[in-house]
Amino acid sequence: MPIDIKGLTNRPINNQGSSKPAGTVDSNAHPRSTSTESAGSDTVSLTASATQLSALADKISSLPIADTDRVAETRHALASGAHQIDPDSTASGLLATERAFAQKS
Repeated sequence: MPIDIKGLTNRPINNQGSSKPAGTVDSNAHPRSTSTESAGSDTVSLTASATQLSALADKISSLPIADTDRVAETRHALASGAHQIDPDSTASGLLATERAFAQKS
């Protein structure tokens, strides 16, 4: 998605730098004005999608990291022995996840 910034040209940036030692003053340079000058007014407007994403990000950041009720249920099930962990099933699931990530790379 391209970003359109009005007022900028597509000319290349001169990154050659100066070969003068630090602290050297260029006699052709114009002194900067110390008065407050207005360079115009800059405006930024967000698209509806960007505004919606910002609102969603704010909403998500206010949610708890984990479902505390489900965590409590799981802890109780593990402590009481109602939930048994199957190491083979867990390992298979982890390997499947790793393979899926490896294919996306």
